[in-house]
Amino acid sequence: MTSLAKTIASFSRAEGILAVLFGLGFVFGFLLTPLGVETRIHELRTPVFAAFFITIGLLLPLAGLVSLFLRKAKLAGVLAVIDASFSFLIPPADQAKFFFTVSPPPAVFVGEYILILVGIGYMLYGARVYSQTR
Repeated sequence: MTSLAKTIASFSRAEGILAVLFGLGFVFGFLLTPLGVETRIHELRTPVFAAFFITIGLLLPLAGLVSLFLRKAKLAGVLAVIDASFSFLIPPADQAKFFFTVSPPPAVFVGEYILILVGIGYMLYGARVYSQTR
């Protein structure tokens, strides 16, 4: 059994679910970038928002997943709650044209609302993983 397999096998149920949620968050975060289905990059109000989307959509889920594999579950729980907090704000702000000058395409609209469901999971299991860690 490899070291990675042993680490995955040692996850509690909540840590395993949080790892899956971080994976989903990263995949959907990637899909909502210009490399995925986002077509409005030229309508972005300021480049600072691009850094915000990369941080929330890609870096926080990746950092949370890595921290789980490094057995830093408490940090992963904190990152999950932080990412969820920002994930809840993105779809309403996007609909209000806060980030872009045009409305989101349908694929982005659906992806953002799927990320809200992932964010609910982050809130539930991030707090649970944090409280289980000593």
